[in-house]
Amino acid sequence: MITSFGLTDKGRYRAENQDSYEITLTDGATLTVVCDGMGGAAAGKLASEMAVKRFTAFARAGFAIGGTGQDEDVLRQAADAANREIFHFAETSAEYAGMGTTLVGAVFREDAVTFVNVGDSRAYRIARDGIVQITKDHSLVQQMVDAGALTREEARRHPRRNIITRAVGSEAFVTSDLFTLPLREGDIFLLCTDGLTGAVPDAELHRLALASPDAESACRALVDTALQNNTRDNVTAVVVIIREKGESDRG
Repeated sequence: MITSFGLTDKGRYRAENQDSYEITLTDGATLTVVCDGMGGAAAGKLASEMAVKRFTAFARAGFAIGGTGQDEDVLRQAADAANREIFHFAETSAEYAGMGTTLVGAVFREDAVTFVNVGDSRAYRIARDGIVQITKDHSLVQQMVDAGALTREEARRHPRRNIITRAVGSEAFVTSDLFTLPLREGDIFLLCTDGLTGAVPDAELHRLALASPDAESACRALVDTALQNNTRDNVTAVVVIIREKGESDRG
């Protein structure tokens, strides 16, 4: 049994929320996507909304045609479709030049989950024995971490931590990363924007998720903690919990 919940908040310091997310059921699976727009308030908000809508529509159509054996192909093509739509839209007006968005999406089936990501919005797997970041940020500070110039903790505080090296819609073509994992009963998955991860360390994400009785409570605890920690950005979290068959959310 799969349960899920999503929540977004513009935060205390931003005039507008440029994050967007969607959770939907399709072809017997749970499909979700989280996006964090860039390019100025109007352009960033529109980019994330367009990406969520186009990605979701394309993926649902692809799953209906291709069945369950093509999940990585469908998610990659859905990200490509969102990229094309935003890129071509941005070409039509100087007001929207440079618009783009991060994207992290996933399709959860009975036994496996497949993720796609572009940018620095993240996916995590949380279990009793720890928290693991599934996706890898496409960002300047991640490149510096890979080169040994920064630690992960230094990267969290670096003044250029918001510079991403890939985005949906910023160029004519985009390369997305894909990950497929088996599902385990009791696993908790988190998809989120950097407004959350920049304000709440991984250890605290782990503690809050495990302490929550259900997906909604986990989302609210995570977002509330980011706000209490004075995140400077919009905050979005989607939590997906893999329950034993017949088990319902506690509380």
